[in-house]
This record gives sequence, structure tokens and C-alpha cells, in this order.
Amino acid sequence: MPASVHATRPDPRAEFERDLSRTLERMHAGRLRVHVAPEIDLRRPRPGAHFHPTPEFFIQTGGGTDFVCPGGAFRVRTGDVCVMPRGVPHAETPRDLRTPYGILVCMHRSDGLYLHRGRADPARRIQGYGTTLVPGTRGRDALRYLDDIAARDNVPRSGQKRYTEALVEAFLLTVLGELQRPAQTAPAGSALVVETEKLAHTHLADPALSVAALAKGLGCTPDHLSRRFHRERGVTLNTWIRRERVRAAQELLTDSRYNIAEVGWACGFATPSYFIRVFREHTGLTPRLFRAGQAR
Repeated sequence: MPASVHATRPDPRAEFERDLSRTLERMHAGRLRVHVAPEIDLRRPRPGAHFHPTPEFFIQTGGGTDFVCPGGAFRVRTGDVCVMPRGVPHAETPRDLRTPYGILVCMHRSDGLYLHRGRADPARRIQGYGTTLVPGTRGRDALRYLDDIAARDNVPRSGQKRYTEALVEAFLLTVLGELQRPAQTAPAGSALVVETEKLAHTHLADPALSVAALAKGLGCTPDHLSRRFHRERGVTLNTWIRRERVRAAQELLTDSRYNIAEVGWACGFATPSYFIRVFREHTGLTPRLFRAGQAR
């Protein structure tokens, strides 16, 4: 893969369409394996793991991924898909098997859906790249199909496979339909800064998100990325990350299923005290007071 966002790449939307279509073909041929992580110990921090407040959909495009969740460990191989229900803590280890590691991830964005890819760096950590926003409520709302898949135990066992495949098909067809809509005007800013923002949004839930990690994924030095971002956006990248985490927390605080600590963990804050301090710095309120104000 090219090392820099400035290098010429094929149209990412066309490549996403190809992989989504191939997944549909595998399912229609009866060759698609669907892994669904068990909903156990939800919304709890675990060493080396993180969780998202919305579900994710993984397509293994090469090699394999070893997932470790509270409900057990499993391997997703090339051509398989995985549904990660909302709130499930998970750790991922990339594996080169018959082919080099590669993965495609579909995940929530408040104004649409993010598609992005992952590759393995020399230290065998997953490095995100190629993030594409698919705007619109239809793509975002398609994630509800993944919630329904997570609840498949409510369906008679004899019908669970057919039920799951029908929902996977509905999800994939919806995302494909949204991908094929005309692309909207690109956001303002250089390719480097725009890609930084998209990539960071897909990792806000991970406490390990940092300028250095983003720079590595984008093929530049941390100093260059920091200077460029500050020059174009008027704030440091670290400040922007904290601000975006607070915005995500504000949205999640309207969901009464999450307590204050769980909201902080879901938005990438390593401890409740750090979450409260940063939230107050950006809003003038504690998370509890903010939630109380929203409830009036």
C-alpha cells in the first residue's frame, strides 16, 4: 500500500463496492461465514480492548483477525464477516495467513456511515487507512440491522441462520445503494488534514488514539501532521481530538442506558475522572449536570 495520503490511489468507493459485492456473492453461493460476538460484559473497559456505543461490521479481505471478547476468542478468516454488537469490549490481532492481513470496517457516523480499511504494521498492530464517509441517514440507520443480528437468539434456533443472512444481505445492499449515489462535495482542507479527521473519528473510542498513531497511518511525521493541522484548523490536533470526544459524549449522554463512566469509556477517555475534567473544560458542565439539563 502507498505510504502517504498524497500518493495516487484507486477510487476508494469503487474498491468498497467491489468488496461488498463479493461478500454478497459469497453469501448467495452459501460460502459466507458470519461471526457474531456474544453480548457479554457490555460497556466495561478491559486491558488492551475497547468498545463502541454503536455496532460494527467487519469484512476480512485478507489474512485473518483474532478477536478476543468477554464471551471468548475467535478467528475471522479471509472472506468471513463479523458483527460486533454495540458495547462489546474487543481486542483485535491481525494475522497473515495464506494472504496478507486486510480488513474492511463499516461503522457509525452521526451524519452517515464510515467505511475504512485496516492493515498490519511491522509491530503487528492494525493501522487504519482509506476512510470514506458515506453520508445520509439511510446508511447510518442500516446499522440497526446489526442490532437485530445481535438479538438473533430471540429467533427459533432452526431459523437463526436464515434470519442472520437476510439481515446481512439487507445491510450490504443498503450500504451499496448509498455508495452508488453521487459523491458530495469534499470537505475543505488539504488531503492530509481531511484524512486525519476521518481516520481519527473511526478511532475515538480507542484510548490509544494519538498524533503519533495517526501520523503513522497517514505516512508522515507527527511534527509535520501537528503543524499542518494547527495551521489549517486553528487548534492543535490533540485539542481537536478531545473536542470531538466531548461531542460524541454529549450525544451519548442522551441515552439513559449508559451511566457516566460508560459514556466516558465509550468515547475513549481512559478514566472517569479524566472524562469529567475534559468535559467540564469544553462545556463548563460536568457530564452529570449536562445530562440533567438535557432531561428537562
